Amino acid sequence: MSDTDPRIFPVTVNVSTDASGNVNISCDPETVDVPKGVGCALITFKLAGPSGYGFSPTDAIVPDDTSNSDFPCASWTISGTLAGLYDRNKHAAKAKYTVNVVDAQGNKYAYDPDIQNGGSAGTACDN
Repeated sequence: MSDTDPRIFPVTVNVSTDASGNVNISCDPETVDVPKGVGCALITFKLAGPSGYGFSPTDAIVPDDTSNSDFPCASWTISGTLAGLYDRNKHAAKAKYTVNVVDAQGNKYAYDPDIQNGGSAGTACDN
């Protein structure tokens, strides 16, 4: 959780390559915990890793299931190393999402962590 606003949840997306050139992606935290009663939330994603890698400009963060309306809009790719996702947090459920990273040649690499929503408790965030 953020030190500045209890509705902002930062995630660091770590990118590295091994000696064979394989791209490895991990997230810290692996599961974003959005507690019950927080209401709507902003999940921010900061890319950490070698130069030449960045978030996909059109689909940096993609929730796997948008049918429950917790993720009503696409993520924002703010820069190559910063993205954001709006979470309504209305339903208590675990949601998978995909982080899409591209290299300087445009090759896409995907990683699939989780968001654990606690659900709303009547807080304002219904628009």
